[in-house]
Amino acid sequence: QTGYAAAIPGGIHPDIAPVGTTMPYVVYTGVSRTAVGLLNGTTTAQTERVQFTVCSMSRSEAQVAAKWLGDRIRTSPGRQSVGTATIFQWNIEDETGSAEVLGDGSDEAVRTVDVDLIGTFKES
Repeated sequence: QTGYAAAIPGGIHPDIAPVGTTMPYVVYTGVSRTAVGLLNGTTTAQTERVQFTVCSMSRSEAQVAAKWLGDRIRTSPGRQSVGTATIFQWNIEDETGSAEVLGDGSDEAVRTVDVDLIGTFKES
C-alpha cells in the first residue's frame, strides 16, 4: 500500500522496525495460518491471522495511524490479487490499545494499537 506517509511517517515493516525509525510506525506479523480444504484433504485456500501494531509516542498519533490502516482494510475490495495471492475476504477482527515502556532504558511510555486482521487467500 502506498500513500501512508502522512499518517504513518515511520512506514510499515514486517516483524521489527529498524532502530531509529520515526514514530508513528507499523509492524506486522503472522499470528496463525490454517489450511481450508475439501473433504478429500485437498487444500483450496489458507486462512491467516495477521497482527498490525501501531507504535507512537502519543495516543492520538497511534489512533490516527490505526484509523488510516483500518480504513484501507475496510474499503479494499473483498476479492483481489496481491502479488501471487488471490485474497477472497479479509476483515478486522479486533482492535486494542495499550501503553508500554520502551526497552531502551529511557523509561519513556510508548502507545501501541494492535489491529488484528483475518483473511482467506490462495497462492497462485
